[in-house]
Amino acid sequence: MKITIATEHDSKTLNGNSVRPLWEFKALKRKKYSNVEFLDNFTEEKISGITENVIHAQQLSARFLKKEKYISDIHGLEYFQSYQLSKGFPITSWKKWAFIAKSKYYEKLEKKIFQNALHLICAGESIYEKVKKFQNATIVRNAVFPEEFTPSTCSDLRIALVGPFLPGKINYMGVEIIKNVVKKLENIEFVFIGKTDKSFIEKLNFQNVKFLGEIENYNQTLMSCSVLFAPFPDFAKYLGSKNKFLEAASSQIPIVTTPSGAIDFNNELLCIGKTIDELVYHIQYLKDENIRKDLGKKLRKEIEIKHNAMIEVEKIIKIYDEILK
Repeated sequence: MKITIATEHDSKTLNGNSVRPLWEFKALKRKKYSNVEFLDNFTEEKISGITENVIHAQQLSARFLKKEKYISDIHGLEYFQSYQLSKGFPITSWKKWAFIAKSKYYEKLEKKIFQNALHLICAGESIYEKVKKFQNATIVRNAVFPEEFTPSTCSDLRIALVGPFLPGKINYMGVEIIKNVVKKLENIEFVFIGKTDKSFIEKLNFQNVKFLGEIENYNQTLMSCSVLFAPFPDFAKYLGSKNKFLEAASSQIPIVTTPSGAIDFNNELLCIGKTIDELVYHIQYLKDENIRKDLGKKLRKEIEIKHNAMIEVEKIIKIYDEILK
């Protein structure tokens, strides 16, 4: 019997749902844990090939399983996210009621998945607090390989925003916050990385804005900036620390965000603004290169200790060994 890490997402398309199982598998291989395989684009049709294995099912992938033994890896609670996102639309909008309907569906589905799992792996403390009543659970934080990132080479104040910025995606919903901040800081360059919708670009048609779209050399592009700006509207409370935060912190890049973006990360190391003026203040405060460097070193240390893939994977190995013995 072995472990199959299964995700319904395509591992070649990097996003929050594919990055987590990929670093888990990569770290297991580096630890020379041989009793594991990786399966992406997972569907019900692929179950027959792994029925003898224990399945490490990512996010909602366990919904395809019936009698198979599995571990549920929870990146975020879909019912909670859908309900929060519904708050971003007026009561007359069909989108509001669509999100509420999805929330009710996901709540029943997730409860069933959690109750039938052998163990729950939670991407953060806030997830753990909500699911520990269903099943034995362990916190395995979102993580990176710190050695793959080097300090930012940018000595000027250059602001990175990481997408995708597409309708229905959480980054897109922060467009009004972003627009107001960019307008107030017309002498500072804002660089947008990732897929971007035409309507989003039109709303941010300012001289100090640059859109790079999808890029292949993400790490190098990120290191060419000196601050990450990642605002989230109040209703968008995602669970589990953001991958973009971990990547920026690994490159010693300070992070400016809103309270809803700071979930499951060390808030003392983030520049958190509740209003447009507070966000503008934090960005202006980071004009001082010495302040950025000092904060950046602290962020890097945080990653090395609390979000290090080679440390976090030890928790997964312990779970595997207990289940397979």
